[in-house]
Amino acid sequence: MKLKFFFVCFLSCLWTTNSWAVDNGWRTIKSHGEVRCGTNLNAKTYAYKDENGYWHGIDADICRVLSAAIFGRTDKFKLVDVKPYQINDALLQNKIDVMLGETPGSASSDIENPITQAALLYYTRQMFLAHKNNNATSMKDFKGKKICIVPDNTDYFVFQSFNDKYGLDLKTLYFKDEARAKEAFLLKRCDLYTGNELYLKNMVKQMNNANIQIELLPEVIAENPIYIQVLSSNIKLAKSIKWIVNALRLAEEQDITSQNVNIFIGINDTSLKNLLGYTPDLWEKFELNPSWVPLVLRELGNYGEIYEKNLGNLSEFQIERGKNNLIKNGGLLGTENFY
Repeated sequence: MKLKFFFVCFLSCLWTTNSWAVDNGWRTIKSHGEVRCGTNLNAKTYAYKDENGYWHGIDADICRVLSAAIFGRTDKFKLVDVKPYQINDALLQNKIDVMLGETPGSASSDIENPITQAALLYYTRQMFLAHKNNNATSMKDFKGKKICIVPDNTDYFVFQSFNDKYGLDLKTLYFKDEARAKEAFLLKRCDLYTGNELYLKNMVKQMNNANIQIELLPEVIAENPIYIQVLSSNIKLAKSIKWIVNALRLAEEQDITSQNVNIFIGINDTSLKNLLGYTPDLWEKFELNPSWVPLVLRELGNYGEIYEKNLGNLSEFQIERGKNNLIKNGGLLGTENFY
C-alpha cells in the first residue's frame, strides 16, 4: 500500500515538474511584466532608439506585437542585445524570453540546440559586400580573392556551397563574430563580406556616409528563413507565438488594415470573429488578451504594413516582398483560419 502511495506521489511530482517546465517561458514573461526580445542592437538595422527614446525597426515592432498579445498594450517589452553565438545561453540563462531575427535555422541547430523555431518571420537574401571596383562586372572577377567570415554558422555553410559550385576559389579569413569580421573587411584585410541583405544594406549606408566606398553585389547566394526562436521546453509559448504571427498575416489576407479595422465590428464570419477577439474564447485559451489584434492593427498595421514600414518600400532598405508575400500574391507565406 505504501509502495503504491509513493508511486502515485512520484508520478504526481513528475507531472507537475514537466507541466511547470512546459509553461516556464509563459510564467517568466508574466512575472517580469514584460516580454524580453533578443536582437542585434549593434547596428541601426533590426531595432534602434531615436533621440526621443522610441524604438524603431522590424524586431522592435514584432516585440510590440508580442507585448500587445500578452499584456494588452504595446509598451511592455524590452530589447536585449544578443549576438548569434550567444542565443542558446541567453535563452537557457533566462536573459531573454524570445529571440528575433538575423539568425536562420538549420537542421544541425535543430538537432544540437535546446531551442525551437516558433514562427517564421520573413525570408532574407544572403548576398556579398565588396569594396568598390569599377572593373568588376561579375563574381568571376573576384575569383581567388579573400572573404572575411565567421565559421560554423548557416551563412558560412551556404557560402561554402556557393564557392564550390561556381569554382570561385575564394580564400577565407575566419573571425570569432560578425563584428570582428566586419571590422577586418572595412580595414581591407579581405575583399568580400557576406551576410543578409538587410544588414548589408545598412552597412553600405553607414560606410558610404563615412566615405568608405563599398557596394552590395547583385548575386543572391541563398534565401534563408528567419524565425522567432524560444526554448524547446516552452511549448505553450511557442504555440502562442505561431498563432500571433499567423494573425497578422490572416489580417492582411482578409484586407483588414490599420485604416479599416473598425468597420469589421459586427461581422458574422467565425474565423474573423475569433481573430479579432469579438468571440474571445479562442485567444483566452492561449492566455492572450482577446482584443490584441484590433489594438495592433490600429497602432502598427497587419503583416504587410509592418513589413513595408520596416523593410519594404516605405523603409530606407527598399527590400521587395518577393517570397515574403502571401501565397495569394505570389509569395510563400500561408495563413490558417481561427476555428
